[in-house]
Amino acid sequence: MSAAVFVRTVRMEEIEISEREALRYLGCEGIAPPALVSLLDSCKKELFAVAAPKACFAETPVSIEGDTVEFAFCKIESAALAKNLRGCNRAFGFAATLGAGVDRWLLRLSKTDPARASAADALSSAAAEGWCNALNEELRKAGKTRPRFSPGYGGVALFHQKALLNYLDAPRKLGVTLSESYFMTPVKTVTAFVGLEEETP
Repeated sequence: MSAAVFVRTVRMEEIEISEREALRYLGCEGIAPPALVSLLDSCKKELFAVAAPKACFAETPVSIEGDTVEFAFCKIESAALAKNLRGCNRAFGFAATLGAGVDRWLLRLSKTDPARASAADALSSAAAEGWCNALNEELRKAGKTRPRFSPGYGGVALFHQKALLNYLDAPRKLGVTLSESYFMTPVKTVTAFVGLEEETP
């Protein structure tokens, strides 16, 4: 089983990072305190210095029977995923990461400045989301796409990440690995399925 896997890298300056999303991760609703906004801005400069955004993606055929979705590399039982992909006979699988430098930065801050570490973690999560959004825009060049759907949601167990990462050759191409609990390293890494709607004559 092999696939044509495409690899993409971008500069952090090309990723749109939502301050509102970062604040939401911090549990801040409404108008944020100026000091917190200033802290996020300061963390952003450091994040840009340590992050190395990289992603890989590949197309896979899709077939759906009831709540069972079959890809080239695994079958998944999920009513939510089946609903998301119904009407698609192809999909992309992708993995996108901010890189190991972000892990080292967050670990260092957790030991020296817990408050700054919390802000940096929220900002990094928002940046990972922004990187996925940018990748989604590229995938749309192939046709009309469905919203991305990640393992860990909608009844899709985290262990399915292993088959997807292997299909993408992500351990070698991105340096992404899985723990025994199926959590990824680097931590600011996202995997997802993106359905391609069938073309109509």
